[in-house]
Amino acid sequence: MINQFRKRLIAMTTGFVAVILIIAFSTIFMTTYLNQKSDTYEKLNQAEQLRITGGKVTFDEKSDDAVEINRIVTGAGVYFNMLVDKTGKPIMVDSALKLSKKQYNKAAKHAWKQQEGGVIKMNGREWQYIVAPAIANFDYGSNDQDKEIRKNDETYLMRFLDVTDAKKSLSSLATTLVIVGLGLMLLFFLVILFFTNRAIRPMEEAWKKQKQFIADASHELKTPLSIISTNVDVLYASQEETISDQLKWLDNISSGTKRMNGLVNKLLTVAKADSSFDQLTLTNIQLDQLLANALTNYETKFEEKGITVNKKLMKLTAKTDEIMLQQLFDLFIDNASKYTNKHGSFDVLLEAKGRECVIVFRNTGDGIAKEDLPKIFDRFYRTNEVRQKYEGSYGLGLSIAQNIVDQLGGKIDVESTVNEATEFTIRLPLKRL
Repeated sequence: MINQFRKRLIAMTTGFVAVILIIAFSTIFMTTYLNQKSDTYEKLNQAEQLRITGGKVTFDEKSDDAVEINRIVTGAGVYFNMLVDKTGKPIMVDSALKLSKKQYNKAAKHAWKQQEGGVIKMNGREWQYIVAPAIANFDYGSNDQDKEIRKNDETYLMRFLDVTDAKKSLSSLATTLVIVGLGLMLLFFLVILFFTNRAIRPMEEAWKKQKQFIADASHELKTPLSIISTNVDVLYASQEETISDQLKWLDNISSGTKRMNGLVNKLLTVAKADSSFDQLTLTNIQLDQLLANALTNYETKFEEKGITVNKKLMKLTAKTDEIMLQQLFDLFIDNASKYTNKHGSFDVLLEAKGRECVIVFRNTGDGIAKEDLPKIFDRFYRTNEVRQKYEGSYGLGLSIAQNIVDQLGGKIDVESTVNEATEFTIRLPLKRL
């Protein structure tokens, strides 16, 4: 489930980034393309007036007196013009380029056939052209020649613009955008992969803990249920016996029922603690009084085992959640009443250090092995000594305590020496009014 969610999240995020990049790069390319297209058409459609003197122009491959104009117009690009008659035959060339008359004729012939405009290739270059009626002023000479342009003759202007570099620039831009886009996609994919895995890790851990919790809870419930089921079968098998003869089996059933009831109550406490996360009710609490009252509730249990309780409580008032703090105190004091050895000692300290409230619970007893310390806050975890000596332990108390301290924004530290003592230090933010 988590893996499917991870893959789906990565795919969706990568797809979203891909769409954004495609839109951005397409916008850049289209903007450049349209600017180039606009610039090309502006240069092609630049209006010019041609002045023809004497009325005579010739354009013959065998003649050297063809009318040619050699000029360069700044900002107009690399281009050449041709004036053609109504049959498409060149009668004048306006060009500063070194092209042969054969090439000019070829260009004119192609353009005349496709007057709607287009692109022609010459000398390894691409030329975009237009064909339009010419705007010309005529100064008529006195001599009549064979090839004369009269006032009413139709003439057309063909303009050819070199667009090779512009197309190469556009092609280069497209290639660059594709390469950069792929590179960015790879980079974003790695970043998305990293942060997705990092973001999902707590969820994955929570999922594993939940599965482990269900497995452990099922195992813990299985034991008392098995005891109850087995003893009920024994009762059914010996129906002729009296109740007094079967008290042993009934006691086993009662013991299993109590154990299961205690476990269910603990599970409900865990569920309540999980669901109440971030739902704090903050009020002004007298911490020393709350802790002293909690100790009073367990006086009888301590007296039964001959445990000496030493308390040093500093008067402190803080803004916190009273119910959660009361539950936290009860958990540690109850554990101390269970695990402190007979005629041992239980020390409780409450003090303020800077902006923190420090609470220390220290009790003598079996202690906790070094290898078990990192696991004692895990749900259902119990050391071998606890499993063997204490039937009423479910391994949920410290897990609940850790949850409460987390919600209160604090921290728990534990130190223990086997067969000597165990000390829990709780640090909570001290919010005063």
